[in-house]
Amino acid sequence: MALTVTVHGRSCDLALHPVSAKTASMIRRLGTGVYREKPLRWWRKGNTATWGMKIDDECNVRVELDGRHVPFDESRIVADPLRLRRRMFLDSKARYLCVLGYDNEICKFQWIWDNVTEFDPEKFNFMVHKWDRIMGVRDYYILDEIRYGGAFADRHDWCEASGFTLVAPKLIDLEAVRAQYAGTGLDPVDVDLDAKLPAPPEETPA
Repeated sequence: MALTVTVHGRSCDLALHPVSAKTASMIRRLGTGVYREKPLRWWRKGNTATWGMKIDDECNVRVELDGRHVPFDESRIVADPLRLRRRMFLDSKARYLCVLGYDNEICKFQWIWDNVTEFDPEKFNFMVHKWDRIMGVRDYYILDEIRYGGAFADRHDWCEASGFTLVAPKLIDLEAVRAQYAGTGLDPVDVDLDAKLPAPPEETPA
């Protein structure tokens, strides 16, 4: 049997970039114009990036066996999300983080496994990233990959893309986050990166 998982909704292509105070001021001044400062899609080369399907109220998930729909509990997809480990940023010398990319490309993605002998939804393993404290949106989930029975899909199909709009750059003040974290005994993963933090300083004219 052919097992197919189809997700129709919005795709995300987002990256985090550590930046200096000077660069943060430039980004603040240029806004979305910062995307034109370098060759096309340079922003995708961040050290921490995620690409996949946004799992929200607007997406549709369908599971099929040989083209026949089978019931599936969609809540299992986001039951065990991965959280971005923030220690790598908080222990660095970076002053700011900048979020760049897009999260609104309407499209459809399929994962297809050939020669499945039986269907057991417990065999699914979903790699889902949770960026809610980065994007400032509750329950912000991005489905990156699916395995079934420990195996990656035999085939992938990405289609019906309709274009996207780049998000306004989002700056996170790591000094303020470090201050929030200091003395709390909390792991950095529990620190709220979406607190209302100070804006980057204005660039001082030369």
